Amino acid sequence: MFRIIEILGVVAPLAALVLLVAYRRAIPSTSLALGVIGCVLAALNVLVGFVGKRVVWFGSLDGGGLEGALGWLGTVAALRLGLLVLAVALLVIAAFHGRSASDRVLPWVLGAAVPLLVGLITPLLVGEVEHELLARDHGGLAVMATLLGEAVQFAALGLGILALSVGVTTGRGAGSSQQRDSAVLVRDTVRSAWTMYRRHTRNRSRSGVGGGSRRILP
Repeated sequence: MFRIIEILGVVAPLAALVLLVAYRRAIPSTSLALGVIGCVLAALNVLVGFVGKRVVWFGSLDGGGLEGALGWLGTVAALRLGLLVLAVALLVIAAFHGRSASDRVLPWVLGAAVPLLVGLITPLLVGEVEHELLARDHGGLAVMATLLGEAVQFAALGLGILALSVGVTTGRGAGSSQQRDSAVLVRDTVRSAWTMYRRHTRNRSRSGVGGGSRRILP
């Protein structure tokens, strides 16, 4: 499950950008530009969080001790929040731009709010867990909590950005008669990926049971 969360954190933001590029002919140029900028800002948000936390963990700060580390983390958090708010605002504007009706867009925008909120709340919860573990001298567990929290946060933010990108592209009219609507494409892709994962997991469990039986038999 942790591996799936990690993959989502990497794939979802990239899939959002690819989706915009794939449907660029059906999207107004203004919406396309705003959407691409929003995806780039969202990617920068992830990069800043990834690098900023490791600057503290690996002791790259010159002096300042705990106070300096907390100040640095506060600066990183403020920068990430600004990037995320700007990215979401641009994507929402891009989703509603050039439309006569919003019934196709609103469900995706509202749906994106859930993972985005999860991504914002996760660092606060993980930070409390980190402080508690460090206070009890459990540094290894604190690092594990940090890595797990980062994976959950990046996956949640990536899913939110992907949902907003679907909102930008859906209902625009396909660039060609053979091209499916982006919402249908994403839904079918997710369903196929989940089916493949379940089949792979089932095959691994069967092979594990079979291998164990062969080792037990003389």
